[in-house]
Parts: sequence; structure tokens; C-alpha cells
Amino acid sequence: MKKIIFFIGIIIIFLLILSIYSYPINKNAQIIITNDNNEEICYVINNHLSNKENISKIKKRHIDFIIGIEDKNFYSHNGFDLKRIISSIFKNIFTGTSLGASTITQQYIKNTYLKNEKSISRKIKEIMLAIKLENSMTKDEILSNYLSSIYFGNNVYGLTNAAKYYFNKTTDNMNDIEMISLIALWNSPSVYSQNIDKWEKKKNSLVDYLYKINLINHTDKLILKNKIPLNINKSYINPNKKYYIDQVILEFKEYKIHSSFNENILISTKYNSSLESIQESCDASYCAIITNKEGYIISIFGDKTYTDGYNIAINGKRDIGSTIKPILYYEAIKCGLEHYVFDSSPYSYLYNNNKITVTNSSGFYYGPIDMRHALAVSDNIYATKMHLTLGTNTLARHLKKYGINASPIPSLALGSISLSLKELNDIYTQFFTDGKYIKTKFISSINYNGINHKKPILEKRLNDSNICLKIKSLLSAPFDSNIKHSTLSMLNNKLNTKAYGKTGSTLFDSYVIGFNDDYLISVWSGYKDGKILEDTQSKHIPKILFTKIINTLTTN
Repeated sequence: MKKIIFFIGIIIIFLLILSIYSYPINKNAQIIITNDNNEEICYVINNHLSNKENISKIKKRHIDFIIGIEDKNFYSHNGFDLKRIISSIFKNIFTGTSLGASTITQQYIKNTYLKNEKSISRKIKEIMLAIKLENSMTKDEILSNYLSSIYFGNNVYGLTNAAKYYFNKTTDNMNDIEMISLIALWNSPSVYSQNIDKWEKKKNSLVDYLYKINLINHTDKLILKNKIPLNINKSYINPNKKYYIDQVILEFKEYKIHSSFNENILISTKYNSSLESIQESCDASYCAIITNKEGYIISIFGDKTYTDGYNIAINGKRDIGSTIKPILYYEAIKCGLEHYVFDSSPYSYLYNNNKITVTNSSGFYYGPIDMRHALAVSDNIYATKMHLTLGTNTLARHLKKYGINASPIPSLALGSISLSLKELNDIYTQFFTDGKYIKTKFISSINYNGINHKKPILEKRLNDSNICLKIKSLLSAPFDSNIKHSTLSMLNNKLNTKAYGKTGSTLFDSYVIGFNDDYLISVWSGYKDGKILEDTQSKHIPKILFTKIINTLTTN
């Protein structure tokens, strides 16, 4: 019997050890994203957007509050506090109260690497990893990571973000009541952040505790029991920055990278922080993509605000209107029709036994015009006649080069195909560069395990570079003030750089796709619910944003 019991005991111990070592930990828990100046723009911890906390910017008094409340022996233990564990067990048994025994190091491990479940194997793994962490990091580094990992409710992670969200302050500008209020959230953030009375009660209990352990005096105690001075700032993270980071993380997942425990993954991007402040007020939504010459996206506006996180520039599919015309004219030049002249006047043709009439939305007609004039004023009659002359299959075949299936119908010449702004932006890269079609991306390199990993930009020469250069030259025409009604000439005295570009519009959409020698800028405005775009301000947003973006880039 003793042998059987011994054997069973050995099996139990073996299974426990196996469960401890096989308990999964979250890899890629810590990601740092940098901009074009190698400055940190984001710290992602356990898939949550946070900030790397700078302990030196937090008041010493507030650090004392945190340590006093959460882990008074933090600077002396080696990852776990045996005395605290034993004390907690006895108090739980004899008083019936549930008291935590986890150190700050253990809490960080739990927040970042392990599932929040109650099991012996998870707890032992937590202690093991805490000891390992203590042997590889300083106490201040651990505290910094811990404060970055905390959840504060309302989808807010990290002390810096919490200070901005709840009080619209930086951590170094918070007062005592604000700091204690944030500490009060840690225990049950989803409950307290939604119930101010419970939050106040918890905060006041911490004030009493801080008085008990002599970290505040009686006068402080009375003052700190005042109401929590909330000043909610839901835009605590710049929306343009947030949309960009979302796309970086999505692209990062394609790499299928797994880092070692407690190793930061460094993601380098070409993000341009100077564009963060560019925002406009209008009824409609808008989005924009800004690309550099290498093919890296340096900024993206997914919408005018970050409400539901839906990125219109990536996911929205809209008819592209007259922005398709340079693609059509590429085929015309290829077929030797570069100097063709068509009459710009109301025009009708038969299609499937139906009479179709084409007009210019501007209401202006120009008589005999060439390709440059037609592109400058975005003439629909010229485009339709050229499309029918080439044969309606020609433009559809061209679009297949980019993986786009389009019906070979006459209205295709006027942009009756739905694309995302990114798809359209990528097509225009061949006019922006010397004929290279580029699949634009966000990540320039990833560094982990001491190795720099870089996936090359996917670029192809799908079209003749000489013809692409001719199209680039033609795209200066919309800015030509000598051509009456040229669609972008009103921007000439506002731009501080020579620009090329094309406008586009439908009943529901407004576009500007333009560039100079260094940057390609694609902008759209419209309503997400498909409402007709009627108000002038919303229609003009692409021109306004294009001007602001290109001027910001050329003055920095």
C-alpha cells in the first residue's frame, strides 16, 4: 500500500511539474513601435495600447503611495514575498477576508504573460517567472513595466493613458487625489470606472490606509476625501496616431514572429508625427493615406474621429469617380492615341439598346479638347469617347494587373468601380515613382533576438515607365491656372511645392490623389452610410487636407 501511495504521489508531482512548465505564456507581450526618427510612438503590452512609463517623471510621493498600497517590500524581495503569502493565508483562514499576496512583480507577470485564471500551476508559474524577471531587470524597470500593464477600465491601459483619459493630465502633473483615485481603479477597474460612488468609496479607503501607514498626515486625509476631479478626455490618444498603430499591429501579425520571455520586439516605421495634429471639422467622414518614395505609409487617417476604430482608408470600398482617368489615358497613350482630340459637348450613345447620355458634372463644356485639357478639367465626355474608342475591355484588362476585377462597361471610364483608398493609392504609386507599382506597407523592419528582420517592399513594373512619366506630366494639368476650370488650380497660391494630381467625385464621394517628388497623398470624403454628399465643406475636405498635409511635409 505504501508503495502504491508513493507511486501515486510521484505521478501527481510529475503531472504538477509538467502542468507548470507546459502552462502557456504570452509571447510578443512587449512591442515598441518607433517613428521615422527612431523615437518611441507606442508601447504595446499584451496586445493593448499603452505607454512605456518613465518612473523619473512620476512624483516620488506618488511612487511611495503605489509601493505602500501594492507591495511595501517591493524593493527588498526577490519576486515573491513569503511573509506576505503566509500572512495572507492566515488572515484568509481566520478572518474570512480575501487578501491578495501577489507582489508587484507577480502582478506584472499575470497582467502580461499569463491568463487570469486561478490554478496552482498558473500561480507557481507566476512565481517562477517573477523570480526570473527579478534576475534580469532592475526594480525601477519592473515597476515601469507594471504601471504600463495595468488596466484602468474604459479600454484604457497604462498609467500615462489613464492620467490623460480621466484627468487630461500628464503623470507628472497629477495631484495626490488624482493619483490615489487611479490606484483605486486597479482592484476592479470595470466596476469602479462605471460607478462613481463605489470608486469614491474605494479611493477613500485607500486614503485611510495611507494615513494608517504614515504616508499622509491628518490634513492630507481630510483633503484627499474630496470628490474625484474627473475631466474625461476620450481623445486621449490622437486618432490619426491610433489608426496608424492599428495597421502596424495588423501587419506585424503577418510576420508570425514569437519572441523570448521578457524580450521587447522593436518595430520600426516611417511614421511622421508632424501630421498628427491635422484634423478637420465637417459633417461627412474623411480618410487619407500618405506614402513616401520608398513605398512606406508615413501616416493614415482612418476617419475624422476614432469612434468605432473602423478604418475607411483600408476597409471602405467606394466608387472612385474620375480618379480612374489617368489609368484610362495610360492605355490611350500605349495605343498611340496621346494626341487625340474629342469634342467636349453633351454626348449620347447606345448601350444594350439603351440611350446613355454623358454630361460634365460642372456643367461646362469645352468644344475640341486634347488629353491634357480633358484631364485638367476632368472632362467626362472626352474620357467616355476615349474608352469607347479603345474598346471597353481595355480598361478592365488593365485593372486586372492589380488584381481588380471590373465589368467592361462604358461607365467604367467614369470610375464605376469600388476600391478602397489604399488600393487606389497603390495604383497611383506608378505615376508617383518612375513606373513602379508598389504594395505600400507600414513596417520598415522588426528587431528581436538581436536580429533585424526586414521584408522588402513588394514592387513590380506592371506598366511602361516612359508612359507612366507621361501620365505624371499630364497630372500637372489640374494645377494649371492657364486652363479655365482646371480642378486644382485654386490651390496653386496655397501650396509651397510643385504638385501633380487628380480629383474625383461621385454623388457620394470626393477625392484628391496628388503628389510631389517626395510624397503621395490620397484623400477621400463622404458618408459611411452612403448618404449623398451635398454640403460644400465636406466636398472640399480632400483639397483642404491635401494642402495642409503637403505643406506640413515640405516645411518640416
